[in-house]
Amino acid sequence: MQMPDCRVLLVEDDPDQVVVIKVLFARITTGHLILEVADRLSIALDSLANSVVDVILLDLSLPDSQGLDTVIKVRECAAAIPIVVLTGREDESLALDAINHGAQDYLVKGTVDGGLLARSIRYAIQRFRAERTLMAQRHRQRLLMESIPDCRIYFKDECGRFLEVNMALAKHSGLDDPQEAIGKTDFDLFTEEHAESAAKDEQEVMRSGRPIVGKVEKETLRDGRISWALTTKMPLHGEDGRTMGIFGISRDISELKQSEEKLVEMNARLTTAVGNLLNLNEELKATQLQLIQAEKLQSLGQMAASVAHEVKNPLAILHMGIECLDEHFFGNNGQMNMVVSEMKNAVVRAESVIRDMLDYSSARDLELRPVGVNSLISQTLRFVRHELNRGRVTAITHFAEDLPSCPLDAPKIEQVFVNVFVNACHAMPNGGELTIDTSQRIFEMDQAEPDARESESARFKAGDKVVVVEVRDNGTGIPEETLQKIFDPFFTTKTSGNGTGLGLSVVKKIIELHGGSISIANADGGGARVTIMLKPEA
Repeated sequence: MQMPDCRVLLVEDDPDQVVVIKVLFARITTGHLILEVADRLSIALDSLANSVVDVILLDLSLPDSQGLDTVIKVRECAAAIPIVVLTGREDESLALDAINHGAQDYLVKGTVDGGLLARSIRYAIQRFRAERTLMAQRHRQRLLMESIPDCRIYFKDECGRFLEVNMALAKHSGLDDPQEAIGKTDFDLFTEEHAESAAKDEQEVMRSGRPIVGKVEKETLRDGRISWALTTKMPLHGEDGRTMGIFGISRDISELKQSEEKLVEMNARLTTAVGNLLNLNEELKATQLQLIQAEKLQSLGQMAASVAHEVKNPLAILHMGIECLDEHFFGNNGQMNMVVSEMKNAVVRAESVIRDMLDYSSARDLELRPVGVNSLISQTLRFVRHELNRGRVTAITHFAEDLPSCPLDAPKIEQVFVNVFVNACHAMPNGGELTIDTSQRIFEMDQAEPDARESESARFKAGDKVVVVEVRDNGTGIPEETLQKIFDPFFTTKTSGNGTGLGLSVVKKIIELHGGSISIANADGGGARVTIMLKPEA
């Protein structure tokens, strides 16, 4: 192999050895060697500073320097030039130490020929260049490992022990120095759950030879800290191609994951908000329809009052006409007398309905008078008789005897009973029984319905006498979520057009104006139970 031109600096104080080297150089025919000689270390260092040299042949025993110091001083001055040490037979151990301190090769004086000298010089240059290349690669590798703050780089053996880690991984694991991680495993740094999962992945990578790329992992450290990482793990092969472990890169994505979780949370909130907005929109539409219906009912009430006034006088005329016919024309005609009696009763009933309509639709201030609750309930049942018959509902009453009168505005309390009775009928679509009990009790808080205790305690105190009306049906009952809102204005479970949602809120207001209370609950045997408490007359 032809060796290119090479400038050689020979540092040797023995003239005979210098002659030998020159002779050997003259015999080398594989390349052109240019030889420069220095017999002192100081002269050699000056030469290295002022001229270009490709390789140094260095004697370790010089007048101004001895042993390893000679190699060290030359290396400090000429770090980029390969060194071949010249030594005697008795100094081979010293020559090996010189190689460990930066020399590329050594030659034993007296055993060297031209070919050996040429090969040693050539190999020294090649080896030095390879070492420099390798050092540069290692430097770049270390620079890469240590300069990426958010990437944790590591190498592990086949047992999962760390062979090498970068500073980012050491800091993340709470270590001051990457060397502290060497020999440790994930079980030393992370919780057992995460370490087992990581070990399982790494064993699969080594078994299959297939890398894991971009896996999102939740990492929990021994001190309880939690982080998220984007991890890639690849098989680590030896020079013989055999898998000897794994190496990996993990990038901390905790902030990204937190942002993602916040985004998911915000999207969920937004979805909820949109749903609430849509519900509010539907409720607004329903409320508008209810207001329209309430206005229609008010207008209908006014019209009904007007019609009642118009019908009242003709009914009176009819009543007088029937009395006149009975007195002047039919006399003792038994059959006609029976017909006339039926006509009189029909007119009386019509007058009663008209009078009830006028009382029901009239708007006036609360007018309290002593009223018997039992008789008021009986009168109201007659008023809703058509609703009971249409719904196939049987009214059953259990009236307490000697029930004291209550100071009431009879039309308004009648409106309460009408609403309660009609609601009970609607709760029994297949018919049923409407049971009405009246009684007088001594008020005790623990007997009140839980949801009504606060309002009742504001109107009654323990030991007060109260008149109680209890209305029960055996219908479908009321869902628990509906019970919480049943007295809210405009709340209704009826379909649009079948209820305004104002009934029970008005009922509650009327009862409270009378100083009483009303509560609604599901009965133990099914259906609903309405309990009304009123103050008896003092």
